[in-house]
Amino acid sequence: MSEGDGTEGKTAPQVERPGAQAKAFNTAVATAGIAAVVFIIGVVVGFPLATFGVEFLTGNAGVVFGLLFAFLVLVLVVTGLLMIFRKTIWERLFRRGEIEMERFARPLSEVARFAALQKVAEATESARDLAELVLARYAWVSTRRWLMATITAFIAAIAALAGSALLFQQNQLLRTQIGLMEDQNARIAEQNRFIEAQIELGEAQRSTSIVPEVLEVGTLVGAEVQALRARGVAAPAIADLSSALKSRILAALTAARPYRYLQTPLAGLDEQAVMNSGLLRRTDLPAAAILRDRLAVTGVTLDLTGEQRGVMADRPLSPERGQIVAILLGNGLVDITNLGGGDFGFAEIRGQRPSRVSFGISTLRFANFDGEYVTECSFDGTYLEHARFRNARIEGSRFSTFSLPSISGGSPLVKGAELSGTDFSAAQLINVTFEGSRGFGIFFDNAVLNRLNFKNTDLSGSTFRGTIFGAVDFTGASLKSVDFDGALVFDPEFLTTVAAQAAPDTFDPTRFRLDPITPAEFETHPRWAAAWLDGLEEKQAYKVVRIGDFN
Repeated sequence: MSEGDGTEGKTAPQVERPGAQAKAFNTAVATAGIAAVVFIIGVVVGFPLATFGVEFLTGNAGVVFGLLFAFLVLVLVVTGLLMIFRKTIWERLFRRGEIEMERFARPLSEVARFAALQKVAEATESARDLAELVLARYAWVSTRRWLMATITAFIAAIAALAGSALLFQQNQLLRTQIGLMEDQNARIAEQNRFIEAQIELGEAQRSTSIVPEVLEVGTLVGAEVQALRARGVAAPAIADLSSALKSRILAALTAARPYRYLQTPLAGLDEQAVMNSGLLRRTDLPAAAILRDRLAVTGVTLDLTGEQRGVMADRPLSPERGQIVAILLGNGLVDITNLGGGDFGFAEIRGQRPSRVSFGISTLRFANFDGEYVTECSFDGTYLEHARFRNARIEGSRFSTFSLPSISGGSPLVKGAELSGTDFSAAQLINVTFEGSRGFGIFFDNAVLNRLNFKNTDLSGSTFRGTIFGAVDFTGASLKSVDFDGALVFDPEFLTTVAAQAAPDTFDPTRFRLDPITPAEFETHPRWAAAWLDGLEEKQAYKVVRIGDFN
């Protein structure tokens, strides 16, 4: 500058920077707007989803979308107000209301003119006006773009949320449909069970047509027994019957096929359960709860206060074959050994109390002696695979060997009872011998055993879980994979004794241990009241605990 231009010693005026205001405004508006959109969507959608779940959103979709559309309308209203009052707003913020493109020409020309005239102050002022116009234009364009982007994004969010809500609704309907299909499948399965039961009951009805023949056989047996006694035969046997009658008995046994039928849950109760079940009505007594638990352990679920419905037998039985046995026993024919070829398999022996009956080498596979009182009976050499003696009381009986005469005249053939799968669960076996018999997987769970003879018996795979042991002899018995877990004994050397008696290499005592128990723990056993062990029950009781796995 020259000295005469009057500018010496002057400094440039402090110019306000409206760009900072515009930039701060854009940042603040963008942040506040995005935060508001996210907050509103989070409150309207996220909070119900997190608090009440998807079901709330799908169940109140109208309310949710109503709120979202209300917020969209609010954004549109704000946008409209900004469009209408933009000049006033921009004048307050930037002191400029005109931001059209043609407004840029005047301050631009003035900047050029004052610069040519070397008028710094005027040029600076014009440049300031130009900057304000530029920044105001930039602020308006940015704000408008943000508003349009926000509205577009919000509409897209609503559309996406609508699709998600429809997807949620579709999933809910699918879940409902799956539930209905499962219920339908359950009803179809129940219907199939009813159809199967109907078919089986129809088969049972056809099978029971043999009953008149059974009654006729009973009449003929009674007549022949009376005739034999009249001729001086004091104890008639089946061998004394006529060949025609024995053939008719065999034919009736063959015609009496096994089938399933409706059983009442009260029919299988033993005497002890029937006697004690009256306490089950006293729900306020602790003894009633203990009794209910004991019955449940033995497989009996009894509720005398509720409705007792008949249920299908879990496997086929033949009450007619049981009736034939009852007819023979009722007429004093207690030796069924000589009824060669007679098949008593699946026979339901109920209410007969077999006493001093010989079933030697008979076929009693799948027969049912549940709850019976069997006294001094012989099952020597009998085929008893999968027969049931659950909750039965067996005293003085034999499941041992039977000698068959040799056809060639040599040594007789010795045959042991076949007991694979025979079930003695919760039974009382007193003074019973199994010597020489054979069975795989025999069940003695929760039974009471005293004065039992298992000499030379093959018990491989059998279970004695929860069994109460009195005096039991395992001399020479094969005890491969036999499980004594939970059994109660009164001999602290029980495991050592069994290992010494068992057949070599068939019992590993290290697989178990003995834990002493208190009398109170002993009394919680389901068959505690039936444990009459010649005084052994008064001694210290031990519980067998299995600690090793089977090979």
